[in-house]
Amino acid sequence: MRQLLLSLGLFVFAQSGFGVENSKYLVFIGEKISVNAVPARKGEIPFDKQFLAKYRVVETFHGSYEGTEIEFTAYDHYGSPGFANYQHVLLYVELEDGKYYHSKYQYNPLYKTKDGRWAGPYDAYDYGHEYNRQTPIKPEVIDFLKPVEIDVSRFEKAHIEKWFPAPYFRIEGGKAIAVYGNYVRELFLLKQNGVLKARGEFQ
Repeated sequence: MRQLLLSLGLFVFAQSGFGVENSKYLVFIGEKISVNAVPARKGEIPFDKQFLAKYRVVETFHGSYEGTEIEFTAYDHYGSPGFANYQHVLLYVELEDGKYYHSKYQYNPLYKTKDGRWAGPYDAYDYGHEYNRQTPIKPEVIDFLKPVEIDVSRFEKAHIEKWFPAPYFRIEGGKAIAVYGNYVRELFLLKQNGVLKARGEFQ
């Protein structure tokens, strides 16, 4: 009886999340709660704008994390972080001194597919990275639950051809509609073997 109680106690302890160490590098599917700008200090002119982001952790993909929500700091030189434009994203964050920081500019927009999985549209940046020139990963036709559309009505033709090329996108009525893409595992591997490898992160 004592052995049974001990076993049950260990099971409850393991399931409670105690003893789970948060990883230095964490990749997770996140659902946006809030992304807010952090005011600069009086008299300070920062090189990058600072933001505090709060997300629900839908699924941990790489690394470990014991919570259901996460806060992290992001920096952006051009305005607000691109990931803030999407409700669900694959996010890349790093733990330093007890706080998480976003790997600058790195994320993948995610959308549900008709079979219940998460996937993102073809990413010309990741496929075009010099470290991914010989990648065995290929884009594939994705059956998204709802059409994934990007407004390109103000983009120049050359810009559209570079970032939303056929046959990976279909251009209709000023919108680029995603036809091809990748599931989460391949999206991560393209990042890991491309820009993140060049930075020496998430290896």
